[in-house]
Amino acid sequence: MKIYPADMDRGEIHNLLGGAIAPLPVALISTIDEDSIYNAAPYSFISPVNIKPPVICVSISVFYGTAYPAREGQRKDTLKNIEFSGDFVVNIMAECLIDSTVQTSATYPADVDEIQQVGLTAIVGEKVKSPRIAEAQVSFECRLVQKIELGEGQDSKGIVFGEVVLAHVKDGLWANGKIESSKLKAVGRLGTGLYCRTGDIFAVKATPI
Repeated sequence: MKIYPADMDRGEIHNLLGGAIAPLPVALISTIDEDSIYNAAPYSFISPVNIKPPVICVSISVFYGTAYPAREGQRKDTLKNIEFSGDFVVNIMAECLIDSTVQTSATYPADVDEIQQVGLTAIVGEKVKSPRIAEAQVSFECRLVQKIELGEGQDSKGIVFGEVVLAHVKDGLWANGKIESSKLKAVGRLGTGLYCRTGDIFAVKATPI
């Protein structure tokens, strides 16, 4: 079967990429606006793209789409806030908090603090203006280093690159110079409304030739 993205609509392409390149990480991005109101939203089009300096890339829709009828066509809060403050925080949440994490994506007005609304706790950032989430397994405080926009109109995406200037890791997760994957209990996204646990872990190593 051959699929030509040029013949597909936005939703179908999203399902193709998000469903095949899976599982994608689920991260809660927290920001602050010009009125000092906190914001949080879940994102899965996210990846580390450099090691030294450590840089994380996040893809954010520029505008709210039809899934948010009350705010359709308006610029996304997360992107606006990052442009204002020049920073953001990437929070890795455990599977026990996936419901609260996903609930932050509901259609809240711009002046509502989603972190508080879903029962999570915001902590003032140490190196950035944006808050981190107290309940997160890992929080990366990031300073914006570059932003580009791809696409046009409703299909446009803001691609932000943030340098990690400080990492907060829950006690017991960092041992022998690495994250204890079995304790992280991160969640993966398999597609629209579909998620997976990361508890089934196995090791594979290449054999020297």
